[in-house]
Amino acid sequence: MSVDSIFASYRYFQHVENELRVDLTFKPHILDTARNWLEAQTPEKWRGKQFVRVVVHVRRTDYNSAYHKRDGWPMPTADYMRRSMSFFTNCFQRVLFVVLSDDPAWCRANVNAADVVYSSGHSPIVDLAIASLCDHAIMTLGTYGWWAAWFANGVTITQKNLPKKGSALSRRLYRADHYKPEWIGL
Repeated sequence: MSVDSIFASYRYFQHVENELRVDLTFKPHILDTARNWLEAQTPEKWRGKQFVRVVVHVRRTDYNSAYHKRDGWPMPTADYMRRSMSFFTNCFQRVLFVVLSDDPAWCRANVNAADVVYSSGHSPIVDLAIASLCDHAIMTLGTYGWWAAWFANGVTITQKNLPKKGSALSRRLYRADHYKPEWIGL
């Protein structure tokens, strides 16, 4: 017998989500590192003013293969990034986009807005803590991005074309199970 599916689903723990948010916390020194970095990234002109932080998780490097493309994993595009970021800039006056990625060069070339900062040199756990301190999320592929969005716990934008319709992946990853109902596909 072979089981071939993707088992990441909010439904496994939706009945205990509030308790899980209390239990899944970061060690103080990790949270302090994340807080200090975010504070240092806040534009001077916004100090003392309300603004929102949107974590942008971009996973590209290990999914940019012929196998993954054939399987139905769509690569994030600059157009997806523009549309997702516009969603937030159309809703809020001041938005700081916080980019976490395994492909920082692609992000610097394609994730552009007036106020964007790029995390680099942090451990994955510090980056996840940074995501938890953001208000909203834009996610691409993968479980790490899913958890980054879950920790941000605000409005989340997902790739509408994930999985590609009719692909092998679409028989293993069910959007209705994988993404929370309030998350928005663009």
